[in-house]
Amino acid sequence: MALITVSDLQTYMDVDFTNTQEDAVTMVIEGLQSELEAYLRRPIEQGSFTETYRVPEVGRGIVNQQYYYNYPTNPETTLTSPGIIYAPIYTLYLDNSPVISVTSVSITPASASATATTQVAEQDFITRKYGIDLFNAYANDQITVTYTAGLDGPNIKVFKSLMLRAATREVQNMHDDTVGLKDLTTRNVAPLETGFSERELQSIKRYRRVRVS
Repeated sequence: MALITVSDLQTYMDVDFTNTQEDAVTMVIEGLQSELEAYLRRPIEQGSFTETYRVPEVGRGIVNQQYYYNYPTNPETTLTSPGIIYAPIYTLYLDNSPVISVTSVSITPASASATATTQVAEQDFITRKYGIDLFNAYANDQITVTYTAGLDGPNIKVFKSLMLRAATREVQNMHDDTVGLKDLTTRNVAPLETGFSERELQSIKRYRRVRVS
């Protein structure tokens, strides 16, 4: 779903589009949102995702000692006794963030006859904004995660405002070709900057996802 609609842009620009123009404007909006999300390296609106990962061999595998952790899921609570896990905590960085909730996590061991086991939240894994911390993952295990992620929330107005400004410039630049806006057809308007300006991108840089290698 797009951040802004054709109707939003019509209201913002105080114009009316024909059916043909609406099709062109829809393409502009979709293209700008793709460009914005590519810059942010994350989805803006909340969405559901299912991803599968393979645990790398480096630093993983069966260990000879138990690892103890005191890992409260709520910062205001403390576990009464340390839990026991049989591998170091494996941090899985999901493709989309911030993570809002995790619907399911399953692990399938590498052996041919193995079956997937469902992981229990706050017992087998902890949800983080960037992904999940797993307590029972070993080398070559296959992990499948279904989760909800996206910026959304109160910050959405910032991105809508950017989209409206950028879409307005794009549409104004199209008037000589297919759009022909009523208030521009009789004026000689110099081409405006397309896409998002450097200043606009700098204003939302704090929302950009930092890649972890």
